[in-house]
Formats: sequence, structure tokens, C-alpha cells
Amino acid sequence: MTALRARHAAGLTGFGFFFLVGAGEADAQSGPIKNNQYTVEFFQGPLLAPTNVEALAGATTAVADGVNGGAVNAAAPAVRQPFSMKWLDLDVDLGVSFPGAYTKMDYDDHGPGSIDQVNDFLYANAGIAVQLGELGLAASADLLRYQVVGRGGLDVTAGRYHVLAAYGFFENQVVVGGGFRAVTMQLSEGGSALIGGLNPVGASLTMSGLGPELGMIWKPNELPLRIGATLRTAVTGSDLGTGKTTTDLEGVVRSGGVIVPSAVTMPWEIETGFALQIGPRPLNPAWLNPDVEEEPLERRVRWAREARAAQDVRTLEATDPAQRPARQAELAAEEAAIRVIEEQHLALEKAKLLAERKARYENWPREKILVVASLLVTGASPNAIALEDFFDQRIEAYGEHATYSPRVGLEAEPIPSWLKGRVGSYLEPSRFSGIAARQHFTTGADVKLFAWDAFGLTRGQVWRVSAVADVAPRYTNWGLSVGAWH
Repeated sequence: MTALRARHAAGLTGFGFFFLVGAGEADAQSGPIKNNQYTVEFFQGPLLAPTNVEALAGATTAVADGVNGGAVNAAAPAVRQPFSMKWLDLDVDLGVSFPGAYTKMDYDDHGPGSIDQVNDFLYANAGIAVQLGELGLAASADLLRYQVVGRGGLDVTAGRYHVLAAYGFFENQVVVGGGFRAVTMQLSEGGSALIGGLNPVGASLTMSGLGPELGMIWKPNELPLRIGATLRTAVTGSDLGTGKTTTDLEGVVRSGGVIVPSAVTMPWEIETGFALQIGPRPLNPAWLNPDVEEEPLERRVRWAREARAAQDVRTLEATDPAQRPARQAELAAEEAAIRVIEEQHLALEKAKLLAERKARYENWPREKILVVASLLVTGASPNAIALEDFFDQRIEAYGEHATYSPRVGLEAEPIPSWLKGRVGSYLEPSRFSGIAARQHFTTGADVKLFAWDAFGLTRGQVWRVSAVADVAPRYTNWGLSVGAWH
């Protein structure tokens, strides 16, 4: 699926993370930052996600699938959807946002009256997933670029990356996956390139780190229930160094006028959730593996060829030695002709099985109500300060305890085969001491459009347009996307 997304108030939290800066023990008290003994932390905040995930308030741990689901559950790449008909499936996602008019917004839930000192956001994401039978592989990247107000054109580029492999066991009823997630942060002078690997042109400081993650999804055949869980370990990275930082006489390293951190980190995360579907439409229909269905056909052809080969050997043994070369040529020509017919018949039989799988999917009733819920737990960051304090170079108590984000969502199809609707809500915990959590309300819809072959790239694919909105005190987010209708 290819998506073009336009968002309002995406900001840092729209990227799906906050940049938070954890000061070292020496800077535990309130006051200005004086040295480099602190770390920059990524924290899961308000959502920026594919429209279906965001409209369900991110409560998709148990129903994560494809390239988009990899950021939610490491098992997602191997989850086979009901519309997955072939042994080889490919999923592609591309997105871009051009946020604007984001003044007087409180992205990191600092509380009433807080205004973040960042603007000129640009968000881009890309990913690809490949399914090979029970095996799924996926890679994705999210990049956010923004400018710091009052810092002389200092730009910050934040990156999050996932590389995952997953496998479905017991007819895809238990899916287990794992891989790595990486984080990068780059400080650069205004005007440097957004896309340039881990060290883009113009970057004066680049930090990156890598850590493992694991996930699982249980989806028992024919039952309307799924359970999912994922663990993402902490990630810590250090300075890759570009030679564009400065060091004063006291040994303090700066870039773009700010005292830079010694490392970047993402705290550990544990996310669990469930999905329950009400109505006649099945949530977990058994996945019909084409290899399993087609194996008897191929075995029958293979046995027939082995039997003919044995008969040809006996025929040649009974043939006069002088006539064997000519007879062998005749048998080879006959075999080639028979194999052409066999391949045609085999292709027709496989096409019939594919048509049966498609008819099975298309004949299922559409009516349903999908209920999803999850809980995201994020580790503590003692002696931490927020993004705005990092740019203001001041210290404020922050991230002293683990945070909890409960999420819930509903999906239905009020106009079968034409309109899907979603609503949800999630609690965004504040990492600031004494600041209450912020309640978000989400909604979205998919509208069926028309069939189009995309200049020959797809065959009869039916497309849809989707919209989503996320509103909370001092925060607004909206988006549009275009993709395949299922």
C-alpha cells in the first residue's frame, strides 16, 4: 500500500515519539546544563501511524500485520490476512507529511500554557514486507525533521528503524517474530538533506543505537479472539562523530550552540493487547497455504514422470543396441510433449484452487464489530528533562517513573463493502512531575473507490481513501491516505 499523508500538528509527538533528555547524576538538581553527561531519550507519545492504526488509538498489538504492523508488534510480518491468497505476498508503504501552522501547541504534554520551541516539520516513512509461506520479513524507517526556534537555523532529524523476521506455526495460529530496532538523532545546520543514511550531508552530530525486540500473536482458527504481546529492549547509542562539533576549554562539546548529549536512548517497552470480533464475519479463518493445497497435484505429476522414466529405461533395455540412440530421442521428444500438457493441466488446477480461495474470502459476510485494547508500558528515565528544556539548556524533573498508556478502539463496517468506520481513545501519560495524563480521542474511516490496475502494476485492484483525526487538549492531528480496499 502506498500512502500520501498530510498532517496537522504532527510535530515531535506526531512522529510517535518525544525527544526527552536525561541529565546525568551531576545535573540532577534544577539549573542550566553545564556538561555533556546526559542522554537524549525517545519516548512513545501521541500517535503518528497508518490511518487504520491511528483511528483505533494504536490498540492494535493483537491485530498487527504487514509492514505497518512491525512498529507495533515484531510478529506482524508473518501474520497472514484473510485476503492473503498466495505463497508469496508483498506489502509496501510510503508516506510523507508536510505539517504547518503548529505554533502554540503543547506536543509533549508539559501542561496548560506550555509552548514548544520547534517548527517547520517534515515527516517521511517507508517500509517493505515480504511473506514467503510461513516466513515474513520486513524493514521500515520513520524520519522526522524539524527546526529549533531561536537556534540560528539548527535542524534536528530523528530516525526510528525496524528490521524484523517472523514465522507462523500451527497453520499460522501462533506467530512469533523478532529483530532489531534502531534510533538515530542528527543535529545539523539549516538546509542539510533529510535522507542521507545515518550521517546525512551537513550533519554536525550523529548518534545511533541498536537493540533487539520480540513479539508474538495468538490467533486460534475460527475463534473470534486474538492476543498479542511484544517486548522492545532499551536502545542506547553514542556519537558517530562528524568533526563539526566544537569543544571549549573546559572540555564541553557543543553543536549548533547547544551542549550535546553523550548518548541517545530509547527505554524498554512492553505492550500487550487483545482483539475480540462480534458478528458473522470470522476474525481468524484458517489460512489455506497454497503450497499445502497444491502439493498433491505436484506429487501426482512427479510420480507420473518417475513411472514414465522407469518405463523408458525398460524400453531402452529391450531395444536393439543399434537402435537405442534413435529410440531414446523418440522417447525424449514424447516426454517433452507430455510435460507441456502436464504443465498446462497443472496450471489450470492451481488456478482453480486460487479461484476457490478467492471465492471463500469474497463469500464471507462483511458485518462485524471489532473491539481492540492494549496497554503500553514504558520504562522510567530517572533525572530526565524534556525536549524543550534540552533546547533551552535547562533542567527540570522528568521521567522519574515508568508510564502506562491504556488504549481501546472499535471498528465496524456500517455500509457493507463500501464504508468502514473506526473510533478509539488512548491515555497519553506525561513524563513531567505533577502533570496529569492527556486523554486522546481518535476517529477514522475507509471509503471504497474503484478498481484500477495502476498502470499495469496491479490486476483489478480496488482502491480506497482513508481519513483519520486525533484530538486532545492542546493537540490536533489529522491525516489522509490512499491504499487497497479489502
